[in-house]
Amino acid sequence: MRVYGLMAVVAIFAAGMCSGASAQETSAVPVLRAEQVTSPKIDGILDDPCWKDCAKLTGFKSNPHGTDSTEQTEVMICCDSSMLYVAFICHDSHPSLIRATQKQRNGSIGSDDYIALFLDPLHTHLQHYDFEVTALGTQYENIPNGSADNITWRGDWYAAAKITDTGWVAEMAIPFKMLRYPSKASTIGIAFQRYMPRIDETDVWPDLGPNKEMARYADLTDLQLPSQRGRPVFMPYSVTSREPDHSFGQIGFDYKEELPNNVIAMMTYNPDFTDIQDAVASIDYSYTERRLPESRPFFYEGCQMFIDDEAYYSRRIGDIDMGLKTFGKVGPTSFTFLDGIKQGQSNHFTSSYGYDFDRDTGMSVSMSGSTVEQAYKANPTDPDSSMCFSSGGFRRWRSESGTTTFNIRQFSAINSNGVSNGTRLKAGLDKAEAAGHLGYSVDYEDTDSTFYVRDGYTPLIGVRGVSTRLAYHDNPATGRFCYWDVYTNQKRYWAEAGGLHHESIDLGASISTRSEWDVAAYVSDGSWLGGRDATKLLQIAWLSRHLYGGGSAGYINGKRAGLDYKYWWCDQSLKIASKLMITCQYEFTKLAEERNSQFTILSNYDITPEQSLGVWIVGHESKVNLCCTYKQTVRSGSDIYLIYGFPNTDTTQNRFAVKIVRPMEW
Repeated sequence: MRVYGLMAVVAIFAAGMCSGASAQETSAVPVLRAEQVTSPKIDGILDDPCWKDCAKLTGFKSNPHGTDSTEQTEVMICCDSSMLYVAFICHDSHPSLIRATQKQRNGSIGSDDYIALFLDPLHTHLQHYDFEVTALGTQYENIPNGSADNITWRGDWYAAAKITDTGWVAEMAIPFKMLRYPSKASTIGIAFQRYMPRIDETDVWPDLGPNKEMARYADLTDLQLPSQRGRPVFMPYSVTSREPDHSFGQIGFDYKEELPNNVIAMMTYNPDFTDIQDAVASIDYSYTERRLPESRPFFYEGCQMFIDDEAYYSRRIGDIDMGLKTFGKVGPTSFTFLDGIKQGQSNHFTSSYGYDFDRDTGMSVSMSGSTVEQAYKANPTDPDSSMCFSSGGFRRWRSESGTTTFNIRQFSAINSNGVSNGTRLKAGLDKAEAAGHLGYSVDYEDTDSTFYVRDGYTPLIGVRGVSTRLAYHDNPATGRFCYWDVYTNQKRYWAEAGGLHHESIDLGASISTRSEWDVAAYVSDGSWLGGRDATKLLQIAWLSRHLYGGGSAGYINGKRAGLDYKYWWCDQSLKIASKLMITCQYEFTKLAEERNSQFTILSNYDITPEQSLGVWIVGHESKVNLCCTYKQTVRSGSDIYLIYGFPNTDTTQNRFAVKIVRPMEW
């Protein structure tokens, strides 16, 4: 079986090499040019000379159906030797209904009116930069492969917005040095978007089709881009804390250099992971370990290029004394390397190499491993060293009805004695459906009962099985509903030792209304290791496109592990005053006679867009943890944090800390 899997990988690669041209988009795309101008003042007022004679782009289309937009949007672009300038004129027949709430940079802006600029400087149609501005002028950016929160570390750009009698206006200035592009490049991909939450309408230019294809981005040509140079950023920090029985001081630094060839090199020394707020896991019953997101900047920056959870799951790695990381994409080749060291205790590393035959066909190999000293092993019988090798590939087929992807990957684990720790094979065919079309997936996996990778995430071993999905959704342009979907899932897994391990079949649906009510429901029936597993869910959300005021409640009832099970939750966000916001959540479970509950309260007071006070409370059963923070994050200069308690402990700790971060770029 696994020999056939490897043969399939070879077949994918051969298909990619033989069909490279056929996988590319051949339809013509719009071509734009940005006139060289004297830089405008970024204030949201379009009275600068460069805008007076600038051509306006019109003809935005509502996505995903490509119909005419409800409100007109106009865009102008120009540049100078160091910046790209973009202006949006957003007409609105009801300007009093424009939503503009979020004030914190890189806060959640999906409930506000906003515009977005998408840039594909590598011109590969695979990754894009996303720069967004709300009607209030609040900025949000999404950098390919992620980045830490500090503005100097991420790279700064400028924007302003004004609400007018006829709508609102936004100006943006994007430094070319923020972008990673090939040497001697003169063309980048570009697209524009506008979102109106009160009618849940997304308008784009050019028309990107139902799948928002990057290959349909316009070409911004004849640019005189400055030569790429390294962008070193050195970010030292200090933490001073005091607890009732002792005081503590810590210093460390992060260093990053963006090399001219689209390669990022990073180093961290003595990082402070203690004061980074972690995700709170739900208490909904689960047969296996939950996968939680990574919140530590050193690990999550570039994490999209670390491809294998089975071999490398960074949350397995605790505190480190020093870490090195490099990642990048040069032409069709991509690579990653990360090494984290805890002196005298452990060493953890992962690396990968990938090659894209075209944007729809690729292969990759990876090697990951760790070494832990005997005294620091979670289990004394674990091997000193654990390694995993993996290889695989993918092939995509694109159409108006959706993108279909075939993936296959094999993992082989070994320990410090060179003895096999088992293998894992997974393969899948998945169609991500466009609106108004049918989607499906068929996935197969086979994992040995001996499969063990210390830093990997494989919650279920010793099974093989198949899972399938069939789904349909639509985003109606008119009518009461703005979204609806139906789906069914089926799973059937067998134990390596023989017999059925678990099976299930689900049927579900959801709707979203233009009046911001969302309803979801599903029924599920099956078994797990012989115990009945059958549940029903009903969930309702209100004001779902409001940043504050919205909430949800849900209820699950049925059987888990053959026992009576109930789980319900509710959450609500509120704006208490113009600068004071609060979000609360409560969960309750009952499995047979065993009860469990958890609540979280997050409160934030915005002193200014750069300064805020926060309160974080998590309660689980009889334990409660309180953490309070003052945060100052500035465009240039020192970021300052005042912290009471610890963000991730079970109970409140009487501790006060001051953390200062001072980034330097040259």
